[in-house]
Amino acid sequence: MAVGFQGADTAQLRRLGAQMGSSGRILLSQLGTLGTGVAQAPWPGPDADRFRHDWQSGHSRALRRAAAFLNAAGQELVRNAEEQEQASRAGGAGTAGGPLSTAMAAPNPSALAGLAPARIRSWWDGLAAGQRTAYIARYPVLAGNTNGIPFEDRIRANAFNARHRIDWLGSSDQEPTFNPLIIAAGYPAMYANEHDAWAARQAGAAYLQKVVDGKIKLVAYDPEHSAIVEMIGDYDAGTTTVVTYVPGTRTNEQSFYGGGPQSVAQWLVGADPAKGTVALVYKGTEFPDGPFAEAFFDEAKSNEFVAATAPALRDFQAAVELEKPAGAQTVAVGHSWGLRNVTGSEAAGAHYDKVVALSGAAMPPGWTASAGTQYSSYTYPDILLTAELSGVVGENYPMKESAFEKHVYAPPGGWNWQEAYSFDNHSLIATTDPFNAPALEDVRSEIHAR
Repeated sequence: MAVGFQGADTAQLRRLGAQMGSSGRILLSQLGTLGTGVAQAPWPGPDADRFRHDWQSGHSRALRRAAAFLNAAGQELVRNAEEQEQASRAGGAGTAGGPLSTAMAAPNPSALAGLAPARIRSWWDGLAAGQRTAYIARYPVLAGNTNGIPFEDRIRANAFNARHRIDWLGSSDQEPTFNPLIIAAGYPAMYANEHDAWAARQAGAAYLQKVVDGKIKLVAYDPEHSAIVEMIGDYDAGTTTVVTYVPGTRTNEQSFYGGGPQSVAQWLVGADPAKGTVALVYKGTEFPDGPFAEAFFDEAKSNEFVAATAPALRDFQAAVELEKPAGAQTVAVGHSWGLRNVTGSEAAGAHYDKVVALSGAAMPPGWTASAGTQYSSYTYPDILLTAELSGVVGENYPMKESAFEKHVYAPPGGWNWQEAYSFDNHSLIATTDPFNAPALEDVRSEIHAR
């Protein structure tokens, strides 16, 4: 390497990027082969069933995430090579005596390692405007998902991230093809699941284009780490109420495309006559997902799962606090498992002025009501409430916890025993269905009561 050379060897970056992308594709191919082998192996019995369950729920997901990381990292290296080549053309490659381009002047992300959000905000505020722009351009994933970087800058960065994701969907996310030569009982279902997952990812292009166009604001977007947080409304000096809305079990990025997780938050923002409410629809980590039984009866009730995810919400809430104008209140609204995530974040150190449970699941071990926080619970008779009252799932849940003010509403089918086992009622409380209007109005009144 020549004396005085600054920056990376772009040819090597491109080669490494290509190798990583190739490795990701090979891993995906091997994943398909292994999955087929698992499905068609002549191995009956409970041990086989347990192995296949572990493969589908854990090991195959880990391999898929690793493949996705390799693909994304390969693309990031190629982008960095392109940016460095552009910087070299614009500013003489940053050599001694030549002008240093804005891209080459981007601060190193290692400066943020281990810093609390407040320290990161101070560091960011100390950068020149050109340095911030350069950091966003060079490290858009970090800029868009680092707590402490202002939300307005994270929104700018996540527009880049959405553009990159659209490009990846169009160029690298190949449609799975059915292989008629594979004769295995589980193969058709496995192929169907893979194809459905592919179609769901592809459906995101329209949503992400709205992010690129500035019609949707994302203050977090990192598909490789299951993170997406949408801001509804304006977070500015006129904000009086900040709602962190945490949806429930099986919420994933694809859920956001149709607007389901955002509907109640959107309604709360629009229903504030003073126009001082902003909502942050939060999915900052992986939520309980996968097959129904696994999601609801394994991950959603797992104390280890919520303990692993709650700190991410705590740290995000610290970033929310940095943006909050003096006198504004913070409100956490959690639907189903989302309430578990909210109260887990409280146990980890987060604070909210108000916590609202919508058919909320049990609080995790170690949770206690925070002094100065107002708690309320809203629900219809549903299968979760019945299971909790029967002692089947959880113990410390909102409808038994004395800290929560309790509201129970007559369900659409009236007060009969079938309604106590309704899953539809469990979802109804977190919708803008006209039938749910009285409950939403009570939630709105509770939030804005001072």
